[in-house]
Amino acid sequence: MTTQMKFIFLNFALFLFINSSFAQSNPSHFKSEIDFGNGTIISTFLDVAISKGQLTITSPKNADLRIMGGKARLGRLLGKLPKKGSIITIKGTQEKDSLFGETNIPVFGKLKFKGIVKNKVLSGKLLNNKGISIGSVNGVNSTEDRIIYKELYPKILKTIEDNIYSNNVLKTKEWKKFEKEIDKLCINSHDDIELFFGFNMLAQKLPFTHLTLAITKEMSDDEEIISTKKSVVFEEKSATTAYLQIKNFSSSTDELAVVLPKIIGNSTFKNLIIDLRDNGGGGISAAFELAKYIVSEDLEVGYFPTNKLQYSGFEPELFKALPSVQPKSTNAFGNQLKASPGVKLIFKKPDNPVFTGNIYVLTNSKTASTCEPIVYALKNRKKAIIIGEKTYGGMLAASPFVASGKYILMVPIADFYTYDGIRLDKVGVSPNIEVKSEKALDKALEIINIDK
Repeated sequence: MTTQMKFIFLNFALFLFINSSFAQSNPSHFKSEIDFGNGTIISTFLDVAISKGQLTITSPKNADLRIMGGKARLGRLLGKLPKKGSIITIKGTQEKDSLFGETNIPVFGKLKFKGIVKNKVLSGKLLNNKGISIGSVNGVNSTEDRIIYKELYPKILKTIEDNIYSNNVLKTKEWKKFEKEIDKLCINSHDDIELFFGFNMLAQKLPFTHLTLAITKEMSDDEEIISTKKSVVFEEKSATTAYLQIKNFSSSTDELAVVLPKIIGNSTFKNLIIDLRDNGGGGISAAFELAKYIVSEDLEVGYFPTNKLQYSGFEPELFKALPSVQPKSTNAFGNQLKASPGVKLIFKKPDNPVFTGNIYVLTNSKTASTCEPIVYALKNRKKAIIIGEKTYGGMLAASPFVASGKYILMVPIADFYTYDGIRLDKVGVSPNIEVKSEKALDKALEIINIDK
């Protein structure tokens, strides 16, 4: 169950803006900052080439080799990586003093840019497909070609060592290899893009999850992530079947508080399909908002031991002695973990009406974190039928820590065991009925029709 990450993580839709004052035959080099708002400012270097009205903008070449080593060459041969290894490539045109272009970025899709440069200063806006500005770029001509991360490396290690859930994981061969690779990454990286991608790719090889690097300021308030997109989708599949898609547990609390009472209040609904496919988790608030409408008794969620507790695997008597908590918020939960040897997370029987019909939960390999104890408890207590794929297996409690300036580490500060001693991290939860993700909803509807 992750502590809510109140950042805007890097979405590298980076764009540059230059005018016709640059030499037409030679690239121009800019030390640049891309500001995505909410404190997310990415430092990089960009080469801009203009020839016969055509524009090409690229981030540092051979970035893939610095991140992935020799494996990047195979990726290029297979067409999965750019030939010259630049993570950012933007193509466009020059019209008088202005430049226009576009690129295709995962998550964002097709994006556009436009801008201008005056007195060797680069400035412009990043636009989505609706023409709405989502960020800005500022750069200056420079002979520099890399950022020095030498002093960041020991700060990263100390931040992790001081806060990680168990010092035992720092003694593993996987961790020792990770240390060496991060040291090399900090030496070789040219910009924030390489550092970000390199760190998070290497962290995925560790025997535990939830260690990530973000490049943004930490937000200390205890409100949920503000999102203009809907996090919850409710549909009536039939007069007796309600469908509820929950896209995340980060920004869905208020929406769930509105939708769930409507479902419970409709006595004709005999079936509830809860779609958690692609839900990567979030915080406690939204998870408890869901639980209070589908759980009718006290529920012991599980145990969260920290590095202040000496334990080896699941120790029932030791864990049962941990204090029981039902925190009011994700932030409060994180603070409790930081100050204690661990806690026993419980969910108290709600005093509101709950759904009494059949519950079906849809999962896939991207169903993770906060979702997984919910899926496990519903399956193990036979409160729901789980349909789809095995969940991701990323279940630790994590909190953000400032390593240095804008470089923020999400560090797992507590381990997790279910109430009956199962460790879900790197394991996941298997469904009752296994089908491919895209067929899970159809399977649930098929079962409901059979059971009529």
